[in-house]
Amino acid sequence: MNLTTREVSRDGKAITLTPREFQLLEQFMRQPGRVLSKAQLTEKVWDSDFDRGSNVVEVHVHQLRKKIDKGFESPLLETVVGVGYRLRGATNTQ
Repeated sequence: MNLTTREVSRDGKAITLTPREFQLLEQFMRQPGRVLSKAQLTEKVWDSDFDRGSNVVEVHVHQLRKKIDKGFESPLLETVVGVGYRLRGATNTQ
């Protein structure tokens, strides 16, 4: 992930993300291995007035997961049931 150019790649393959997906991935990459709750992601990525009862976080995480994990041997984004989500594996944020 290159924060300056806003480009993302995995194993040399460019990945196109929406601005919100990019923000989500940035939060995960800044804290690899740490479980981030829906509330934490909402606070960091969405407006503080955002409806926390909405499933928009789950929808965006699902879309992000399809883009960064589909077609690769091991998934990076995992769900920790009842807690939140975390990014596994080595990361590189510039």
